[in-house]
Amino acid sequence: MAKFGESKQRYWVGVLYPENMKPDWQDTIGDDLQLPYAYCIHNADRDSKSEHRKDHVHIIIVFPNTTTYRNAMTVFSKLSAEGRSALNKCEPVTSIRHMYDYLIHDTETARKQKKELYDPGERITGNNFDIGAYEQIGVEEKKAMRRELERFLFAEEFKDYTEFYKAVIIHFDDEYPEIVVSYSAHFERLARGNYLKWLRRREAEERGENGQFGE
Repeated sequence: MAKFGESKQRYWVGVLYPENMKPDWQDTIGDDLQLPYAYCIHNADRDSKSEHRKDHVHIIIVFPNTTTYRNAMTVFSKLSAEGRSALNKCEPVTSIRHMYDYLIHDTETARKQKKELYDPGERITGNNFDIGAYEQIGVEEKKAMRRELERFLFAEEFKDYTEFYKAVIIHFDDEYPEIVVSYSAHFERLARGNYLKWLRRREAEERGENGQFGE
C-alpha cells in the first residue's frame, strides 16, 4: 500500500525507440539493467492506414520488490544513448502474463485490432526472467493484498461496503480496488459483520442507560 504517496509496482513496461538507444543495447542490456527482462522489437507494426509505424521496443523489467515510477524510469534510461532519452514514460504492469503475451501482440485485444503478431522467438528474455514463477508470485501477492485490505477494514471499523471501497480508492495503489471487486461479497460480509457488532454494542449501551434510569 502506498498511502497518500507514489504508486509502487514490481513489474514495469516501457516503450523505447532504437534511434535513441545505445547502439549495442541488445548486447549490453543484461549488464545495463541488472534485472530480469523481456522485450520484443516491433519493426512490423502498421497504423490504421496500413503505413509502417516507427520501430520501437517493448521491454518488461522485474524488480525484486515493488518500486516507484521514478526508479523504474531510472533503470530504463540506462538503455538510452548518451545525451538522448529513449523513452518518455513507463507504466506499471497489472498482469505479468498479459503484458508478456502483449510483447508479441498475442492478446485478445491485439487480435481484434489486427495488430502484427510476432513470432514467440522474437520475444527475448534475460537475467533469469521466469514468467511461470512470476505468475505464481502474483497469486501470492494478491492473497497478501487481500489480507492487507482485511486488516484495513477491521482497523478502521468500516460498517458499509461503499465507504470501504471509497477509502481504498483514495488511500491505496491502483491495483487494490481490483482486489476489492474480485472479493466484493467477502468484503461486504466483513463490513456487515462490523455493522452488526457495532449495533449490538450500541444496544447494550442503551440497555445499560435504561437500567440506570429505572433505578
